[in-house]
Amino acid sequence: MTIFTRDFNRNSSYWTAIVFYLVCGLLLLLLPNLALSIANVALALLLCAVGVRSIVSYLRGSVLDGVMGLQLAAGLVALCFALLLLFNPLFLAEVLPFVWGVALLVGGFGKVQMTADLKRIGDQRWWYALVAALVSFVLGALAITRPLFIASVLTQFVGVSLMVEGVLDLVSFLMLNKRIKDFRRTLENNARM
Repeated sequence: MTIFTRDFNRNSSYWTAIVFYLVCGLLLLLLPNLALSIANVALALLLCAVGVRSIVSYLRGSVLDGVMGLQLAAGLVALCFALLLLFNPLFLAEVLPFVWGVALLVGGFGKVQMTADLKRIGDQRWWYALVAALVSFVLGALAITRPLFIASVLTQFVGVSLMVEGVLDLVSFLMLNKRIKDFRRTLENNARM
């Protein structure tokens, strides 16, 4: 039971990311305007909260903490971005291709590590994770290098990309978990002998 609990705790962030990708992908694909509006307002509110918290922390803190930190500046920058999002709802749609492209590239590098891990523990299908990494890299590069094209089909692209990323992460994750369990069993069997 402790192995299951440890594995669940270790893997819960993976499951959260996969569910997030799939849900956001479906929303962006089926209800693009609503999804962008929700994301815009949610990000603006989050930035407002961070900005106000930083400013209050600066004002309530000691003089030495204020001089040594950047809380006031960070809070003001967060509030400015929040106001920008609230008064320019298209701003998020304009920067989303680049941000999403970077996120896809980062996800691709994560899959490269999964590929290396699968190969190191002897899985014959390690190349599936490599193909998934290459797909993430291609989608990420497309988002970064072709922002005008992406802007025209932004929400559908991001929605499909999120769903593809979620499915690829799910497949890679399940393959890695299965291989780790098999590897653990082999180690336990060898330890008993």
